[in-house]
Amino acid sequence: MTTQQQRTKWQKVLHDLPEIPVGRTTKGKIPIPALAPSDPDGALVILPAQKYGKRGNSENPELYTVFPYRLYGVGKPDLELARRTYFARRAPQNTCWGQDGTQSSILGLTSEASKAAIAEFTNYGDQHFKWFWKSAHDYIADMDNGGDGMITLQNMLMQCDGKNIRLTPAWPKDWTADFKLHAPYNTIVEGHVEKGKVSKLKVTPANRAQDVIIVRSRD
Repeated sequence: MTTQQQRTKWQKVLHDLPEIPVGRTTKGKIPIPALAPSDPDGALVILPAQKYGKRGNSENPELYTVFPYRLYGVGKPDLELARRTYFARRAPQNTCWGQDGTQSSILGLTSEASKAAIAEFTNYGDQHFKWFWKSAHDYIADMDNGGDGMITLQNMLMQCDGKNIRLTPAWPKDWTADFKLHAPYNTIVEGHVEKGKVSKLKVTPANRAQDVIIVRSRD
């Protein structure tokens, strides 16, 4: 589906990319060089860039390594580095287009992910149709809350990496669900989860069941 010219170009781009920048926190947070240097005794975290100035928006670009780029996550190297980075972020936001839910669920942070999912789905406004989500940054009727909430909820139940299918990586033990989810390679995963245990598991096609990994959530 690709040409040799394309592959050569992509290899060059990959080769030219710098290493992911890391540094130490300032008072427990991602450092802002324009305001204060990092603390030599701070925790090691991922930085937004090798060089950057003061903040200009409520974003956490250092966590784009978690989502959308999925370089860190449950079952991947340096998970604790990414988790420390999440808790050191300077712009927490778990409603509207805030990515706390998506990123915390990928990192297997169950308490954070469940709080965000609840916040997204219940962030109602005061408009005539009461079930419309509140317009925090965009418009009525808001779809950001529902979209991010659904991504968060599915990541709490299932995360796929290559052929691996990880179930319940961030699912609270006191939540019960019947689920039917689509995974890569034309795969469907169905089951029931209750008290932290998965039952009635059905994987289609059946040979993909060997790729299923049940994960015990962190908290």
